[in-house]
Amino acid sequence: MPLYRCCFLDETGSAVRTQALGSSDDRDAHREAMALLVRTGRFSGFELWEGDLRIEIYQPNDAKAPAEIAPS
Repeated sequence: MPLYRCCFLDETGSAVRTQALGSSDDRDAHREAMALLVRTGRFSGFELWEGDLRIEIYQPNDAKAPAEIAPS
């Protein structure tokens, strides 16, 4: 069974927490990492690794930026 780990990232993209995952494949590891990301809610994204191979970087765009309003 592969050994996956998830490095949770802060707003600067720096790893602030690492957690081992008991996933059976890449898709299962992605689902588990997403569930942990949503559950904790305090990280800006994650890097997913299998051993020394980086599988994925997930850093969603910040959609909360205010839209410009044209003057009337």
